[in-house]
Amino acid sequence: MDGYRQANGGMRHDYGATGSTSSKRQRMPTVHEALPYTPLSSIIPFTPDIIPPPLALPTTSASAFASSADIQNANRILEQLSAGATSAESASKRCQQTLQDVRRLLDPNSLTSYTFKRMRPSHTNNGVDKGRKTQPLGLSRFAKMVFENTQIPYRYLTPESPEPEPKTVASRPLLPSSAQHNGHTETPPSQHRKVQAVVPSSLTPAQRAQYQYVPDTNTLAGAQYVTPSNRSNPPITDASRLLNVDQQQKGGIAVQNLQNCLQEIFEAEDGLEPDSADALPANAKSLFATRNIGDGSVAVLQPEVQSKLEGCVYKAASCGRLQDIEVEHLTRLQKLCEVPIAAFETLSLRLGEDWSEQNVDEWLLRMGTVESGVVAARTLIRIMIGCASQKELQSEDALRGVLETLNAVTEGCLVPIVQERALLRERLRGEKGDPPANPKFVIASSHRKAIVSLLNAATKSLRLLGDLLVKTDFDETAISKVETLCKTLIFAENANTEKDSSTGIQNFETMRRCAMDVLAKIFTKYTEQRQYIFDEILHSLEKLPATKQSARQYRLSDGKPIQLVSALLMRLVQTSATRSNEALKLRSKVKNEESDGDDEDSNESDESSDEEDIKVSPTKATGNNNDLVSLISPLHAAAEHNAKYIVHVLVTRALSTSKSSEEPYRKLLDIFTEDFLNCLGSSDWPAAELLLRALVLRMMGIVEETNPVPSRTFALELLGAMGSGILELQMVARDAARSIDAAESPLASRLRDMVTQLETGNLDVRDVLAFDGPYRVVIEYLEERSTGEDPQLKTARGYHLMQWASSIVSGREGSADSVSNDTPRSTESIQAKLKHMLLDPQWLDQHGGVDKLSTSSGRLAGMILTLNLPFCKAFNKLFSILLTSMSSEQSTSTVKSRSLKSVVTLLEKDATILERNSYVLSHILRCATDTSPLVRDSALGLIDKCMSLQPALSATVYRQIIARSHDAAIGVRKRAMKMLKEIYLRNNSTTIRSAIANAIIARIGDTEESVVELARITMEEIWFQPLYGVKLDREHAVQAKLAYGAQVALVIETVERSDDVAQVLEPLLRRLLTESKAKAADANALVCRTLVVILFDGIIDNSDIPGSPSQDGILRSLTIFARASPKLFTPTQLERLEPYTQNLSTSDDLDIYRSVITILRYVLPHQATMNQAFLGNMQLTLLRSITRLQKTELNEVAPCLWTISTIINDTQRLATTMISVLLQIFNVRNDDLAADEQKALKIIRLVRIAGEFGNACDFEDFLPDFKKKLSWYNGDSASGLIVEILCSFTSPKRPLAVRTAALEAICTVSQAWPKQFMRADVSNAFETVFKDRVPSLEEVLCGGLEGFFKAQESPEAADDAMEAEGGIATGTERLGRTYVATDKDGASVAMAQRFLPDILRLALSSCDETAFSAARLVVSINKQGLVHPKESGPALVALETCPNKAIASEAFKEHKSQHEKHESLFEKEYMRAVQRTFDYQQQVLGSPFGSFGQPPTSKMHLTWEVLKIAKAGVRKKFLSNMVQKLDFDPSRLDTVSAAPQQLMFVRFCLENLAFFEYDRIDDLLQLLTSLEKLFAGTGSSVAQAIESEVLRLDVDGLMGSAAVVNGTSETLQPDPAPAPATPDVEPKRLRQLAFSSQILTLLWETRTFLVRLWNMQKHMKATKKEKDTNKAPTRATNAPTFTEAYLKNIGDVSSALVDWDSQRSMCSAFAELISVDSEVKVGSEEDADAELANGYDTPSESTSRKSPSLPPSGGGRGRKRKSIGASNTPRKRGRPSMGKKKSTATGKHAEDDNGDDGWD
Repeated sequence: MDGYRQANGGMRHDYGATGSTSSKRQRMPTVHEALPYTPLSSIIPFTPDIIPPPLALPTTSASAFASSADIQNANRILEQLSAGATSAESASKRCQQTLQDVRRLLDPNSLTSYTFKRMRPSHTNNGVDKGRKTQPLGLSRFAKMVFENTQIPYRYLTPESPEPEPKTVASRPLLPSSAQHNGHTETPPSQHRKVQAVVPSSLTPAQRAQYQYVPDTNTLAGAQYVTPSNRSNPPITDASRLLNVDQQQKGGIAVQNLQNCLQEIFEAEDGLEPDSADALPANAKSLFATRNIGDGSVAVLQPEVQSKLEGCVYKAASCGRLQDIEVEHLTRLQKLCEVPIAAFETLSLRLGEDWSEQNVDEWLLRMGTVESGVVAARTLIRIMIGCASQKELQSEDALRGVLETLNAVTEGCLVPIVQERALLRERLRGEKGDPPANPKFVIASSHRKAIVSLLNAATKSLRLLGDLLVKTDFDETAISKVETLCKTLIFAENANTEKDSSTGIQNFETMRRCAMDVLAKIFTKYTEQRQYIFDEILHSLEKLPATKQSARQYRLSDGKPIQLVSALLMRLVQTSATRSNEALKLRSKVKNEESDGDDEDSNESDESSDEEDIKVSPTKATGNNNDLVSLISPLHAAAEHNAKYIVHVLVTRALSTSKSSEEPYRKLLDIFTEDFLNCLGSSDWPAAELLLRALVLRMMGIVEETNPVPSRTFALELLGAMGSGILELQMVARDAARSIDAAESPLASRLRDMVTQLETGNLDVRDVLAFDGPYRVVIEYLEERSTGEDPQLKTARGYHLMQWASSIVSGREGSADSVSNDTPRSTESIQAKLKHMLLDPQWLDQHGGVDKLSTSSGRLAGMILTLNLPFCKAFNKLFSILLTSMSSEQSTSTVKSRSLKSVVTLLEKDATILERNSYVLSHILRCATDTSPLVRDSALGLIDKCMSLQPALSATVYRQIIARSHDAAIGVRKRAMKMLKEIYLRNNSTTIRSAIANAIIARIGDTEESVVELARITMEEIWFQPLYGVKLDREHAVQAKLAYGAQVALVIETVERSDDVAQVLEPLLRRLLTESKAKAADANALVCRTLVVILFDGIIDNSDIPGSPSQDGILRSLTIFARASPKLFTPTQLERLEPYTQNLSTSDDLDIYRSVITILRYVLPHQATMNQAFLGNMQLTLLRSITRLQKTELNEVAPCLWTISTIINDTQRLATTMISVLLQIFNVRNDDLAADEQKALKIIRLVRIAGEFGNACDFEDFLPDFKKKLSWYNGDSASGLIVEILCSFTSPKRPLAVRTAALEAICTVSQAWPKQFMRADVSNAFETVFKDRVPSLEEVLCGGLEGFFKAQESPEAADDAMEAEGGIATGTERLGRTYVATDKDGASVAMAQRFLPDILRLALSSCDETAFSAARLVVSINKQGLVHPKESGPALVALETCPNKAIASEAFKEHKSQHEKHESLFEKEYMRAVQRTFDYQQQVLGSPFGSFGQPPTSKMHLTWEVLKIAKAGVRKKFLSNMVQKLDFDPSRLDTVSAAPQQLMFVRFCLENLAFFEYDRIDDLLQLLTSLEKLFAGTGSSVAQAIESEVLRLDVDGLMGSAAVVNGTSETLQPDPAPAPATPDVEPKRLRQLAFSSQILTLLWETRTFLVRLWNMQKHMKATKKEKDTNKAPTRATNAPTFTEAYLKNIGDVSSALVDWDSQRSMCSAFAELISVDSEVKVGSEEDADAELANGYDTPSESTSRKSPSLPPSGGGRGRKRKSIGASNTPRKRGRPSMGKKKSTATGKHAEDDNGDDGWD
């Protein structure tokens, strides 16, 4: 273009100089003379003034440039194009593109053709023209390229040349290149001719002043032409006036309009002057109005006139022609504008609540006046901006008035109106209807148009004020005022919804954004204000709304709303990383002093500051001070420093508050974090990554260092949120890469590959830092969008450039050569290019840019850059910290739970973490076994989440979940069962399903009824419901058979897993088949019947059952169905079992035999018809095998034989067999069985047969047959005969084995014939057993008695299922065993009353099977109500503490049942129960402590669970009585043993009280009051005794001594004299006092622990009316720390006092404890947590209360309690109630600051 401009300029000059060889100089024609020869000759203009007068300057042409800066910019572009225009082939892309554009512009078909009339020359001199030599082209390389590649035919239009001639450029004079200057050409001296300006007479004086005489061109050869302005100012360059015609015309019109407007206003104003000679103009009133100011009035412009004037000034200023107005006129205009500003100062714009219509009308008038003043202020600002070089127009008073105007409008009108809401208050909970309307809001909404008009006017003025800040320098006072104004707007609370906004949300948001821009401009230009701006913003955060909806009104380009303050902070950080204009000025000044200022780069303009229009030209770097490192280091350091400072302030304030606090800092930090995460990856907000980087480092430090638990949980929560943000960005980048079309361009393909490499971790950093990499893409993407000089995008560009350069020069990345170009480019080359880009924002244009950029490519490049920065790279460490905190032994349960929740957050965001990090699952599983139930429950929730995301994990983790199904915590058990159910339904593996079914079945025996019910429901849902409606005889028979086969295999494997499963599964099946809803019961029965069919088929051929189970397993499974519901079987199925009763050669055969007999025993009585031959064969077979059977098999064979015999009506054979057995036993009654072992074994076998058949068979009809063979018997029953014979073998003289068998057989027979229990010989045998205390005999006896009592709990227990299924259908079903009701009742009562003490002794003597059997006996006796509840109630409470869970479960269930029935009776026995429990724990279990496990659990926690269902009065009485039971008399304490029994009992009780799970505040208050009362009562007397007997304190001396001034316990110490050689008190008395001190100290430790653990401070201080005691207390967040410290302290206090020194030290410590109120000491929460980290030395009720633990800590002393009266008589000592402390300043502070609130 440069060359083109030169060529055309030369052509026009040559054409104008034709015929100039004459000596006579031709006069240049005037406009009127030249007009007929122009195309305008056909159009007669109305006035010749519309054509600007020509200047008599040679080679001048219309310029498209408005200022010298534009010319310099164009020159720089041309130089860049020339640098790349070596040739058309090798030129840069930009050169080629520009060449094409120029050629298109010069296309003849698109050019306008002008036809001029040519004047005939006076004479010609063709010889001169022919002899003129063609000069070489003096063009730049780019101009030459244009010239050579452009064809433009032209011709002179003359009558003789009708056809155009080809272009002959060389025939005309050309300008040498040396004549170029700043992109313009000058005519060589030889080609200049003398010209003289012709000034037409028709010009106005103002126009005539524009002209000056131009001397002869020969005298000005090579000089730069200058043109003076219309004022005596320094000359400006001609380029400043070289406007194109359109712009010049517009500017002239704007100036003329402004002059006309001013003339009209000034004339009217002159008419208003009192001393004016002229008459008052007629239009004065239409231009001016009168406003009252103080005592007088002034004339101000009418609002519409003021607006018109503002429009004229705006147009003139926009054309850059404001300086064409006389200074005097502008000065007068400024004064005129200051009048309405001054008039506005006395007006009030605040709305009133009870205004009338007249008040509103007056307010509207004031609004119009104020708006006129704001417009006048804007006019003032425009004049100051447009005439920045005119010092006389830069008035400080005017600026002050503008600031006061904007401030008054903002604070006095706009902000109060914006903050008004539709309702006077928020709606209360439960309130019907809306609260009253806000009258101010109603007025404002009704006149929204006027308010919005004022709002817009103020916004425009504020925006102009920002421009003025850039143009001129303000003093510090003005800057402070602007900052205050901006801060007021930024922190004003906008409405949440449009209905609550009287102005419209976005209208005010526009003004707030304008305020943000102005503040950012101050931050940019005035670097010394940066710290102050940060402080003002950060210290005003409490003004921000703490709700996310209210806070987020600033919308990003992608539509996500964030806080305006968040955007401001990020923008300020980005500004810090962008080269500042002020810094450049200082640096340039220094460099200019050191250099000669004539470097080749002096014309390069530096990148402007963020919002400044002034360009600063940096000097060329000298030495190493201006290399890339020195340029980048201060920018990088400033950005990092500012980001860290912001994060430090935000985090520090957030740590001092909680989420529940009224202060918003904690919530605001959450909002800020979310805002930064919303901007993460955005190319417009790169500072978000730096702020998050600083935040994540701070949070990691908090977690890894020793910090309070609330701080760590707070940090873990934020880490989880930030980790989720990183994963979100990764997913967005993946989606963006997939959505982008790789074929779109090579750039898109490279970006897509980079995302893939980022996922795999194979991304080469050199590709990221390459010159044609994503950094350049982002920068050019920002430049393309910054068409309107968006300051925000400028800061983003500057930050990216700084980050790019910083990564290059840091040395971490190594070479950053690009791999996309054949030419290798080293890091040094990139550094050089980055330096040029830093110094010159336009430098990058010469490289032609990357491929055509799309929005998707630009955004994706920004994401890639962010993912490659330290914040996103820190994800692995962040995740590792979460996992470590989740499973670390040093972490508390709260920290672990918070870590688990954060991990859940990450997994919910991206489940692929589990695939990429295999160690995650191991950490989670470790947490599932944590000591804290909270952590275990959270871990299960996390495992459940993992399985939902990756179902395949269930096969890995189901065992760990099964382990949690029997967790100590009820909630954990329930969650585990629900998870197991889901795993069961998702997996088809028989092994997994069997294990899960086994675990759920085991929960049917749980102590918690809700768990039991859940287990039952779950089993029905997983075993039966899937088979509803599935039948084997339908079209889908194959699928049905497979389904049933799988279920059968599952049942078999479940049964084989454990012997206990059958005991639980049997009642479960019975319940499902009988007690379910009718429809479900029928469906369940159908499923079970089909399962039985499959099982029987499997006995013959097990191949149809998956896994081919063994016959033993199949038969064992059938026994369960037989016991549960005999009607499921058919006679045909039973007949199949006959072969399995024949062979008993191996142990396997015996197992099968036992199962078959069991099935026959339970099923045969319920079969209506059976094959008689089959039954006869079975009878013979079984009779032949009875002598070879053990007791277990005999127990099944005997009833089976009796049933078969009764069905076939052949009982005589059994009677004969029984008689034979009895005869053999009777015949050896006098033999010495101890001497003959074989005979003893035979007798044992016979005794067992007699016992089992005596129980199963009714031989009463055969009594004569018995007496015939045993004639000595005189009794009246066959059972009596059997028992009488057996009793002779229970003598202690018999061998133990024989005695055991006989005792067992007697119990077995008596269970069927209860009358035998009341025989004297039987009772004597039982008494002998209890007397001898032989364990094996006691076990047998308890087992026998248990069987009897269990049978009596529900009469006819054996027939329960039968009756439930519809009663006895046939007579055959009546053949079961029969009992006599009267004998049962009598025997039960007699046995219970006679042997209960011995049974209780056995139950409380151990935890073995005997104790378990005895415990079940106790439970059974209580269930039947055979004894008074108080006799066994304390034993049940003690048994609840048994470590054998089975015993504890049985005792708990019965205790709960008895308490519900006899609450008043149990209430009186609880203290005896506590004592018995302590004795049981100490004497039997050897553990006198009151808690167990980790975390500690109260041993009496089951007792407390029972009390929770009791009345509140019973519960409170229990607590009071338990505390009262701790009272003691020091003189009666045991001083012989190392640890008195009373001390051990107190510790046992206190530990139980400490670890009860309280669910009501009033229970805790009752307990704490009782503890304080006991401490004050007994403690006072003990303390007095210690002071008088041990410490030997002289009361008189103390009263007169000055040592009591300090009021500390040190005054209680004796003078520092040598300790006496012998004790001052008797050893026995000292031990009594020491033990008393131990007990009381334990009591106070427990009281303090409870206060801290349950956050009872505020409840204890509340008045009675304020106490909300029905609510549950809240546990402290750092409860594990308190618990650990408490256990340590009570262990230290309870340690043995072995010598005199330790005893005396104990007494002294207690004296100080009761004398000094250490809880008055006040400290910070951090101090308290720091002390807690070292132990429970300083538990505090409020902030940092000192503990009474021993020895006392040295963290400061409390207030000494006065205990000596004025009469020198010691008064009663007592610790005052905690709720009635003496009111002091310190105490009040302690009361007010008593929260231990955390963030969870």
